[in-house]
Amino acid sequence: MKEHLIQLMNELLITIVLLIPPTSQGVSWDVNEIPNQMVITYKTGVQASYSTTQVPCNAVAIKKGWTLYKTKSTNQPVCYLTDVSRPVMVRGSWTGVTVRTYKRRNK
Repeated sequence: MKEHLIQLMNELLITIVLLIPPTSQGVSWDVNEIPNQMVITYKTGVQASYSTTQVPCNAVAIKKGWTLYKTKSTNQPVCYLTDVSRPVMVRGSWTGVTVRTYKRRNK
């Protein structure tokens, strides 16, 4: 029973991860709404938060899954190195799911 539950949770986790679009499809992004996180908003209304760190703008993303975001604050360039390989938190508009449960009958 425990092994079946673990397998079911692994399948559920994979399903949730596949619903998150790639960061390149985001329509906007905000930094530090949540400390040290970048929130990317998608057209569907889903928001995903990723771990981020402010870095000098000449920094280069050398790890796979890391992206350098550039913006301006008071006309000065500001850059953030963001780990987009794993979201820290996902929230947004989810469609309802109907789940059927069955009771096993003992003979």
